[in-house]
Amino acid sequence: MVDHERSCFETQTARDLDVVFAIERGLTEHLLEGRPAVFFGGSGAYSVTDSDPWIAEALDFFSLVVEKKIPSYASCFAFQGLALAMGGDISHDPAYSEMGIIDVDLTDAAKDDALFGGLPQRVAVASGHNDHVSRLPAGVTLLTVGGLVGNQAFKVDGAPFWASQFHPELTKADLIVRWNFYRDEFTKDPDQIAHTDAELAGSPETPEVNALLSRLLSLDSSDF
Repeated sequence: MVDHERSCFETQTARDLDVVFAIERGLTEHLLEGRPAVFFGGSGAYSVTDSDPWIAEALDFFSLVVEKKIPSYASCFAFQGLALAMGGDISHDPAYSEMGIIDVDLTDAAKDDALFGGLPQRVAVASGHNDHVSRLPAGVTLLTVGGLVGNQAFKVDGAPFWASQFHPELTKADLIVRWNFYRDEFTKDPDQIAHTDAELAGSPETPEVNALLSRLLSLDSSDF
């Protein structure tokens, strides 16, 4: 999934990206030098509530990026990590797991947002997660809400840092790849697997939200 994660972000940004693996390499301020933007992904094999030392270091790094006001986007695992680093709460409740193409709705605040403002009121997104942000931290503005999981995207107040539970880097085809790899993390029930397979096959594409990452790179400081 490492190569898949990289290719997804590179496809949606149309850039060759310098990838840093938090699990292998120390996250220091030096890494931010000369970066026009930073994108944070994650892994379905970990939770931001795990006790691994590299996860604690990653949470500190999120706070540093907020402080430095570097244009950034965090999805899924990283969305949860940013929320936790800023004082929010993360819940691991199977009843709130999502896997598939779901609809999210923009909040009133999102309509004037430099990044999310160009999206339709209701937009299809790729989603795959077990943990979720049960309480937002202070200092963020909620941008999208979902039917099952309410906290779907936010922007950090006063910093060009956006984050979402859903995956703007994943197309429908990419999500199917992730599902096939991580399905045991969600269920081992053959009936549920068949149901999810069928739902994914019949789901719509997600072009509007896939454009978010390249749009972020086109923004300048006056847009923030």
